[in-house]
Amino acid sequence: MPEEMKLIQRVVVERDENGWWHHPGIPDFDGTEDPVPYKGWIAEQGLELKTWGMEVELDFHPYWDGEAHCNGWEPEAPGPEWFLMGIFDTDDGPHVQWARRNEQCGACGGCINGCQLNKDSPEVSP
Repeated sequence: MPEEMKLIQRVVVERDENGWWHHPGIPDFDGTEDPVPYKGWIAEQGLELKTWGMEVELDFHPYWDGEAHCNGWEPEAPGPEWFLMGIFDTDDGPHVQWARRNEQCGACGGCINGCQLNKDSPEVSP
């Protein structure tokens, strides 16, 4: 019998001293930076993602003058159903990533992407 998948959910965000944060429910994928396992996990979770850089919201930040933080950047969710996946540094500067459940994820019992969740599971709330 396959193990029931635990859906990642909204959690309290406590950013570190430099303003960075990642959702504790994201697996580490054995430390690889290969995006393929992450993308597969996102699909299994039934999530839609939105990601953008700090430069979209701010005209200036000390980060661009060599500071190693994103303190003072408070990105807002695209809507009330979105929850934070992370605020992280990239080669292109600070980025934020938000997630929400796809309308037809396994939580509704009518998943079209192969989700293995039981619609009556106490872990899910569509």
